[in-house]
Amino acid sequence: MQTFEEFWSDLNEFQLDSAYSYHELKLGIKYANGCGAKGGVKFPDTMYFISIIAACIIHDIEWQLAGCHQDLLDANERFDNNLKKITDSKSSNDVMRWLRRSRIAKYVSGVELKGTNAYAAERGFC
Repeated sequence: MQTFEEFWSDLNEFQLDSAYSYHELKLGIKYANGCGAKGGVKFPDTMYFISIIAACIIHDIEWQLAGCHQDLLDANERFDNNLKKITDSKSSNDVMRWLRRSRIAKYVSGVELKGTNAYAAERGFC
């Protein structure tokens, strides 16, 4: 897991999006468990040798601080975009970019199809 300083550096380097401010993210990082479901399915924190941990941390914090089901869906959209920002900026050619984007699509689909509704139910969101 990254320190907050490493995470903040990645967030700025890749211009990642978050619904929360610096101070909210700094307080919220304690909720981050990395890539994959907390206590469930784990997902590698790299995508073909590129670290995606900063996108996972933002997603974890946004889900933890979500106030309704729509907040989870919005976080998923930012997660998808953040993963693409990281991998596109680090991909050296179109083949690797395509492979990484294909894997992102599967990962985000899994989050949306399995994780979102289960987490929303756990949190009592409609």
